[in-house]
Amino acid sequence: MFKKIISVIIFSMFCLPALAYDLDTSVNSQIEQKYDSNKLNKDMKVNQTSTNTNNKPPKTTPVFDNSTPIITKVSNTISNITTPKTGIKIPSGTKFSVKSNIAVSGWSGVNSLLSFTSTEPVYKSGVTIPQGTQFKGTITASHAGQMTGNGGLIKIKITSMTFNGKTVQVEGKITKANSKNVFFNNIKGARQYLQGVDNKINQGITFYKKARNLSSKMSSNPVGTILAPLPTITGWLGSALCTVSSPVTGLTQKGKNISLPSGTIYEIKLTQDAYIN
Repeated sequence: MFKKIISVIIFSMFCLPALAYDLDTSVNSQIEQKYDSNKLNKDMKVNQTSTNTNNKPPKTTPVFDNSTPIITKVSNTISNITTPKTGIKIPSGTKFSVKSNIAVSGWSGVNSLLSFTSTEPVYKSGVTIPQGTQFKGTITASHAGQMTGNGGLIKIKITSMTFNGKTVQVEGKITKANSKNVFFNNIKGARQYLQGVDNKINQGITFYKKARNLSSKMSSNPVGTILAPLPTITGWLGSALCTVSSPVTGLTQKGKNISLPSGTIYEIKLTQDAYIN
């Protein structure tokens, strides 16, 4: 019995490790046949590297688009800057009574130059603009009377004022001409459309009256009594026709032209602040 136990121990110490070694070798050879060991080693290294860097944000290199400058250049030119006004301020809305030195009419050409002389002094804070101050202007629009009944037109823009021998630029318009108010700077001739309509209606009334007189004369004659109503009926129809057509025929009436001689009194109103020294 003792000998058997010794034999088992000796067998376990020398034979079993050799068998285990043979088993491990056979398993390794089978793995190497199915898988590339070099590739497995590389994959393991890559996995280890990715595992170590998962918690760190990836480093990125900034990419710049060449079409977009990094630094925006500031333009050397600054627009809409005007030179500060200096001198004594004549506020917008100031009015001057002037007389014209040149005759104007609806036939005057656009851009024609005009001149005016003030007839009264104007007092403002710190300055008195004396009588005799000269103003210049131009005609910006004009036309004679038109066939639609529209009257003539003159539109004047005031451009400068001469004060103490110096000419300064101003902007103004005409608000009165011959004591009549001027609206929208338009000096207008009389519009004749309504006059044309009225003239046409009056023509119908006149025709009807003549027809009635003829009927009266015919009725005084026994023979003409039968035909006496005919002129009256014709006159009535003619008058009605003139009344109905008057709005259309009124368009053929020519408007009244506008003509203002030298020495005409105007009122000038400044539309912007002016500055004088």
